[in-house]
Amino acid sequence: MPPTGPRPDDRCVPPAPDHTLFQISDPHLRAEGELLRYGVETHAPLAAVLAAVERSAVRPAALLFTGDLADAGQPAAYRRLRALVEPVAARVGAPAIYVAGNHDRRPELREHLLGEPPDHGAAGHEPYDHVLRLGGLRVVVLDTSVPGHPHGELSAAQLDRLAAELARPAPAGTVLALHHPPLPNASPLIAHIALRDPGALAAVLAGSDVRIVLGGHTHLISAGTVAGIPVWTGGSTAYAYDPLPPDRGERLLHVPGLTRIDLFADSVIASAVPVGAPTVLAVGADRAAALRAVATD
Repeated sequence: MPPTGPRPDDRCVPPAPDHTLFQISDPHLRAEGELLRYGVETHAPLAAVLAAVERSAVRPAALLFTGDLADAGQPAAYRRLRALVEPVAARVGAPAIYVAGNHDRRPELREHLLGEPPDHGAAGHEPYDHVLRLGGLRVVVLDTSVPGHPHGELSAAQLDRLAAELARPAPAGTVLALHHPPLPNASPLIAHIALRDPGALAAVLAGSDVRIVLGGHTHLISAGTVAGIPVWTGGSTAYAYDPLPPDRGERLLHVPGLTRIDLFADSVIASAVPVGAPTVLAVGADRAAALRAVATD
């Protein structure tokens, strides 16, 4: 009896995603010539990630930057980021979507990155929440930053606006982007700077068309769920915390990369994409206090 399985020359044609997003997180850019206080240069790894985006045959619907765009909210850092990102976004034909993080400053972000007129009054300090449509896909951006503090919060007004927006489902569903992921974390350091009251957000998301929640902030690539919805935390292009350090201190790694988010009709896949070889930046208990001080600035 002849074999009934696939012939060697059969080809499996994979399904094409309806939408693909590239998530890039926590670049922590500074002004030219400045390093992070523990000796990390942040412009070159971000440039390498963007070069990988441009070399790719995949053309995303958007480039999504999930917070801590500038390390200290400097106007020069935002201008540097804009000069780096805008030409690449134009060449790949994808808009850049920005999320504010706890290291960002809202007025400076609006003026020097987005090119909005200067506004340092009350309006300029309002949370940078916005909605973008990518065909039938809706991207909702929430600003979880609390000026002057490392932890995250969402006000009652923000949650009300989110509920009103989600009351009208989008044809291809919704991606929610924020800086502080609504997940617990076993690290005492990260738990200290987490999103406060994630249950309030979960109550709004339950039963909605949100397909995935994308965050950053922790400098650890991780996944979980909120209200049964996948949550993906992208890694930082600047540095990463090692979740398995070799001693009781923290180990700091350099592992730049991005996340590819593929949305299919009935599923969503997040794929971590490393760019370059990982290296150890700092290790040992003697660095723990310094790293905590940096993270909680």
